[in-house]
Amino acid sequence: MAKILFLRILIIGLLPLSAFSDPWLSARDEFTVKKLEYLSIKNKFSLDSSSYPIPLALIRSPSEDMFENLSSMNEYIDFANQIISKESKKFINEFGFSTNSDFNPFRFLDSKFKDKNSTFFSNSFLGDRFASKISISVIENPFEEKKYDFSDSYFAAVSGNVILGIGSYDRWWGPSHHASLILSNYSKSSPGLFIRSLDGITSSVPFFKAFGKINFSFFANQLESNRAIKNPYFLGSRISFNPLSGLTIGLTRSIMFGGEGKDNSLKALWDSIRGDASTYQGSSDSNIDNELAGFDLKYSFILKDIAWSFYGQYIGEDGTDYWPWRTFYLAGTEFIYLKDGKTNSLVIEYINTYYFGAAKGVYMANFTYEHSPYLNGYRFKGSPIGAFIDGDSNYAHLSYNGEINDFTKIEFSIFYGNFNKDKDGIRNSWGTQNDDFFGIALNFDFKINSKIDAGINITSLSEELLYREKFIDKSIIGIDFKYRF
Repeated sequence: MAKILFLRILIIGLLPLSAFSDPWLSARDEFTVKKLEYLSIKNKFSLDSSSYPIPLALIRSPSEDMFENLSSMNEYIDFANQIISKESKKFINEFGFSTNSDFNPFRFLDSKFKDKNSTFFSNSFLGDRFASKISISVIENPFEEKKYDFSDSYFAAVSGNVILGIGSYDRWWGPSHHASLILSNYSKSSPGLFIRSLDGITSSVPFFKAFGKINFSFFANQLESNRAIKNPYFLGSRISFNPLSGLTIGLTRSIMFGGEGKDNSLKALWDSIRGDASTYQGSSDSNIDNELAGFDLKYSFILKDIAWSFYGQYIGEDGTDYWPWRTFYLAGTEFIYLKDGKTNSLVIEYINTYYFGAAKGVYMANFTYEHSPYLNGYRFKGSPIGAFIDGDSNYAHLSYNGEINDFTKIEFSIFYGNFNKDKDGIRNSWGTQNDDFFGIALNFDFKINSKIDAGINITSLSEELLYREKFIDKSIIGIDFKYRF
């Protein structure tokens, strides 16, 4: 026991405790997290990498079982130290841009663009207890009239083992790499209040200790006014835990509630939270909300110096028996390995958002991400809040990510899709005219020096696709650039 306590003190001493430019790693840092994940699996302790952002404090001490393998932690500590040292500056400014030959609707976990063209500047500050970020973008987007965007701006404070704040930032809930069914970073981030764990919660009580480290996240946001029901509230909650080394289980729920013309009372909100709204039994209003709920899990283990993961996500409309119904799902596997000290990964995923079931005795689709009062569905400013493929769709991909050298990283994906395959549902982002297709995505990221990053991305499709009533080019090329100072 004394040896473990000494090691904890030593690790905290080795990893800097000074301020961070952001209090977390965002989804754009996915490749960095892959190496952290590999080292944690190799050394038989758990890092919860099933959702983003990942607090830097959690990277410092990912799980209690980290301390059970004392002799082989140096690699993880050294790499975590590099990450935290890079972010340990009180002020960080960033300037950058991205430009594409056409609007590209194929964006994944670590994508660096959301508009056709954009230029941004951000200023980050983090003191001992407070963090703030102001981000301003000038954008060109065929689906938005405004020219300026303030997404990824927030103010946060640390109190004990929690982060509290106001503002907006991208979230990704689930272990997949190309689509999260319940909450992804595909749409712009909506503004609101948030609270989340800093480095997880543990307990010595036997029942709670069996769950390992518990992480939680909650937000209460508000969506836009330009929709059928103006300014509804959007609430989300997630709890994840590591009962076994290498195993992460996540429980998630989201609620679209209230808005202009709806019951916005606390009584209606309570009906929604406890599930009465799903059974149309809420006393304040019938069908008062649009809910999704479900779970995900990821299990990783080491096999001959390869970190092998299996994962899945199962989401549906909140059911009357407190179990998701009208369900949709994804499944995937990933292999992470080091070659000559360079990180490589291979990912295979299948995603299905198609649900065909009965409504009033008639079998039909158009349940996933749709709702009768909330006619704009599970979308923000017209873009999916969940999977980018939207509802009633199938998607599969095979992807490789790897470091060519110290300065260049490559990401290659070959994918197949059949979007809105029932050819119905006019509110679906992908319309009703698309056929099934194949495509490739090729990205090169270049680390020019410690301050400058650049990238080239290419997407090529076998068919011309319709997205939000506009045909997109079969081949799209883009570049991005970022300067940190």
